[in-house]
Amino acid sequence: MHRLAALYLATTLLPALALADERPYAFTYEPVVSAAGEKELELYETLAEPRSGARADRSWEHKLELGYGLTDRLSVSGYGVFRTTDPKAFELAALRLEGRYKALDASQSPVDLVLYLEGEKEVVDDKPWGVEEKLILGHNYGKVSWALNLIAEQEFPAGGGTETKWGWSAGAAFAASTSIRVGAETFGERIRGVDGRLSWETYAGPSAVFTLPSGGFNSAWLIVGAAFGLRQEDDRVRPRVVLGADF
Repeated sequence: MHRLAALYLATTLLPALALADERPYAFTYEPVVSAAGEKELELYETLAEPRSGARADRSWEHKLELGYGLTDRLSVSGYGVFRTTDPKAFELAALRLEGRYKALDASQSPVDLVLYLEGEKEVVDDKPWGVEEKLILGHNYGKVSWALNLIAEQEFPAGGGTETKWGWSAGAAFAASTSIRVGAETFGERIRGVDGRLSWETYAGPSAVFTLPSGGFNSAWLIVGAAFGLRQEDDRVRPRVVLGADF
């Protein structure tokens, strides 16, 4: 009886585990898009932990994404972004709409390349509009893969003017098994401090993705990562958990 149960689990769960190929990074995009007609649902939970360790200075970001593959090369996603801070237990922070287009495929070129465009409207603080562009590059060599994101962002505050930001994110990963991929990533952004000087905030840390039993979905996954600030001015750590599924 136990052998029959083990055989049943192996034939039902393991194929789903082997087929899934989700990104192993908590903060870095891989150059992939959803297949035509495929829907994707992801829930992000991110904590910003300051170096002071003061609970009042911590903040949580809660993000819900629903994506859809328009074609095998073009997908769109909508986001609701919420936050929890010391004064506010839970509030809507922003609405986002993004599109990703697969411009190059590694089967026909040296790398995969995805073009990314995002529009955002914040509804807290100075309530700016924002536009973000990414070049998402990468390649998969079987068990080993890498990804690189080159990022530009423009913000248009309600009071007028334009603020431009530049950033990057990069990672490398290894498939430890058919259901686990582990990696390391780094990311950063050029920011303007309270004194008006420009500097680069920089983070790095480990990440991993675990493929889950899919149930009624095509596949399901759990991503965990922790990015540690490399400068004294950066947050001490930014842990992130992502739970997702496509159907």
